[in-house]
Amino acid sequence: MTNEWLSEKITYISALKNPNDAQKLLLELAQIQYRTPDQEKKLNALIKAEKAMERANKQKVAVKKLLNAEKEAERKARTRHLIQLGALFEIANLDKRDPAELLGVLLKTAEIDPNDMKWQIWKELGLETLSERNQSKKHTN
Repeated sequence: MTNEWLSEKITYISALKNPNDAQKLLLELAQIQYRTPDQEKKLNALIKAEKAMERANKQKVAVKKLLNAEKEAERKARTRHLIQLGALFEIANLDKRDPAELLGVLLKTAEIDPNDMKWQIWKELGLETLSERNQSKKHTN
């Protein structure tokens, strides 16, 4: 296993534009066919260090995934929400309107008092329309 790992590592390090000093020494020592005990000791230490760095890098990636998982879930939820809002414009046949017009309508609507009865009327109309769409989808499938 170490020979296979070392062969792959040598190939990898050889392809690097700027290997560090330890990697350069590892390359040099690995290419020596008959190493002295001191060279063998250095090579083994370098191999151990490279393997430790690989493990550390894998752990860093795992930690980064954990930290980003929540952000990713939030991003996906936001994207889903925005897609659903876009679908509402399509349902209302407003998807072909100019975005500036739609924003103007939304801005004026946002000025209406949240306790105004219009909101309840609009909600009931929306629920009725969505229910009718769901029913028609069930019948066509």
